[in-house]
Amino acid sequence: MRFKFLYTWLLVLIVLNTNAQLNLPVTLYAQHNQSMFNAGERVYSKIYVRSSKGLHMQPLNIYVDWYNPEGSLLTHQIYLTKFGGAEAGFEVPVDYPFSFLRMRMYTAGSLKQSSDFQFFDQVVFVNQQQNLRSKQLVDSALINPIPIQSDESIVVKKVVSSFNAKGRNEWVIENKGKDFLNLSISVAEEESFEFPKYTILQHFKSPISANQQLKTDYYDAFVQVKGILKMPDLNPSNASLVFSLFKRGQMPIIDQVPLGSDGSFSIDRLIFTDSAQLSLQLDYKGKRNQKFELSYQQLGLFKTAPLYAFNFYDSIPVFYSRLKNTNWMNYQKQDDNEVVVYTKTKSALEILEEKYTTGLFKGGDAVDFNMMLPTVRSFPTLFHFLQGKVPGLQIFFQSATSTQAMDSAVTAGRKEEESGIFGTPKFSWRSSQDQIKFFLNQVPVSVDALLQLPMADIAYIKVFRPPFLGAGMGAPNGAIAVYTKQGDEADFVPKKSKLTGFMLYGYTNPISFLSPDYSTEKRRAVIDKRKTLLWVPTIHLNHDKPNQGIVYYNNDRSKKHRIILEGVKQNGELIRKEWIVE
Repeated sequence: MRFKFLYTWLLVLIVLNTNAQLNLPVTLYAQHNQSMFNAGERVYSKIYVRSSKGLHMQPLNIYVDWYNPEGSLLTHQIYLTKFGGAEAGFEVPVDYPFSFLRMRMYTAGSLKQSSDFQFFDQVVFVNQQQNLRSKQLVDSALINPIPIQSDESIVVKKVVSSFNAKGRNEWVIENKGKDFLNLSISVAEEESFEFPKYTILQHFKSPISANQQLKTDYYDAFVQVKGILKMPDLNPSNASLVFSLFKRGQMPIIDQVPLGSDGSFSIDRLIFTDSAQLSLQLDYKGKRNQKFELSYQQLGLFKTAPLYAFNFYDSIPVFYSRLKNTNWMNYQKQDDNEVVVYTKTKSALEILEEKYTTGLFKGGDAVDFNMMLPTVRSFPTLFHFLQGKVPGLQIFFQSATSTQAMDSAVTAGRKEEESGIFGTPKFSWRSSQDQIKFFLNQVPVSVDALLQLPMADIAYIKVFRPPFLGAGMGAPNGAIAVYTKQGDEADFVPKKSKLTGFMLYGYTNPISFLSPDYSTEKRRAVIDKRKTLLWVPTIHLNHDKPNQGIVYYNNDRSKKHRIILEGVKQNGELIRKEWIVE
């Protein structure tokens, strides 16, 4: 009994300690891949979260609002942290006319903190060439020297280094200590490098002073929905509430939600990007088509953000460049995709071809069809859909009642049933009457198997002109290949569904940094003038995984590289290492 009592108290203390850490005030800081961006470029960021207990390891929703200098909102973003960090980003508009952006970070809990800790603002500078040429610029290296931390627990070892055009570089980051580390690293060409306005050692506020004035109503992590069913004489023991989350391009999430005694319910731990439709269905024992009144609320600040903001600490920030109007500074960087590879936008049919076909079924002399369009489902069979759509291919339906094999009405009924209610399809390429071969997911099948296939299950069709060499014995008179959906295609809630649905807002999908691979000669032909050579926003190191290697390639011009490593230990200590390789 004594041990049971002690165990219970230990469990209570653990739960109370966890809840206390969850609701601790936090502070935020962001590292960027560059300090100066051009219009049309992407800003890649890593947001760190720490509390008075150290790195905030529990998941937490981070909200980021981007404003122009006039205080107008450009976009509202939401990110979910993992082990005290979150990857973020923003694309500067191509026609952006201002010299800087304002990045405002906060949490639902920080809005209840003291005024100095409600928002964590940073300025991101945008290169406007006409302003740089006409202004006297001061060397920022003399004005704002950057403190460098010497942390013995982190060692960065060079494996290979090359400053040739598109030369390969490899480094290994090693954690010598036992503490968990959350790191991010950027590698930039030194010739165009501008000293950053922010560093983690100078500008990451101490969370000790971030007193929380009011207790938060809930812990804001993941996508959460709370609601209540309003029904007279509701008996939750006889009711079952099922939710379905529908997101384009993904399989729906279906689960059951427990109901409280008052009809209340809570759905949490949902993760999806952009938006999704949440649908609810009530199953009540002994009653069908039960109607109910529902009120719900999506928790957090997913939908709204102030359209205007004017309470920024730095009203008119000034950028001091160390580069005196050189061609390095004025260079307008192309989009990452254009730097790395030559590509073009793929059509819907090209995407389907790449997704479904393999081997000899890929490419070839064929006419293909996207079967995921809404109008496709109006056709009774795929052969009715193909009628008149393939030049040279004739499709007609021969009813069993028109054949000479009809001996009786019973026999006719059986024939009709076997061949489908619309008769047996017959095919011919121009004058040829020989049989076409059929494939379902590249496996040979009979025409009857395709007749029974629901139109809603078909994703893609390819009609191969004769001859087709993909068949085992060949198909001199062509083939029809049908591909069914794999389950990850876009879906929707059918009309007249029993489900009651409403839209939810999800997380912003950060764009991954594209690091080119020049190990093959084909890729080495592109012109590369990247300023950021490498950006790795998330590096997790601990005692079990102490090392991580990084590989990047030089651009076509740089002879010096500046490497900046920033991060936070689990105990809250800040990390910054910076050095030049030449």
